[in-house]
Amino acid sequence: MTTQRWILAFCLSLASVFGTVELFKTKEIQTYTCRTFGSGIVQPFKGKSYYVRSDCPFKLTSFNVNRGEYSVTIRRGHNGLLVQVEIIINKVTTLLQNGHVVVQNKRFEPKQKTAATLNTKE
Repeated sequence: MTTQRWILAFCLSLASVFGTVELFKTKEIQTYTCRTFGSGIVQPFKGKSYYVRSDCPFKLTSFNVNRGEYSVTIRRGHNGLLVQVEIIINKVTTLLQNGHVVVQNKRFEPKQKTAATLNTKE
């Protein structure tokens, strides 16, 4: 092999090693989901599902990333169904409660559909 071919082969081998490292690195980054459903089933990020029967606030998840604080707290009613979800992102609190959205104590009403707005495109 000529010198140019050796350099080309060396560069290709470096590229394949860096590509392998990048692939190996991305395999370690996985997305996990923490969720709740039904009348009290809670599934942690990498765990089995549990049935939690309580009407007390329950911290579903909480974490800090790059000085940002994130948390989700839920509360169920006596029947086990969700009655409140509190989401805090960088000290901004959003509540989902009684069919309404409340952000920083400001309540947002759903847009009402009327006969005049049903035939218009939004």
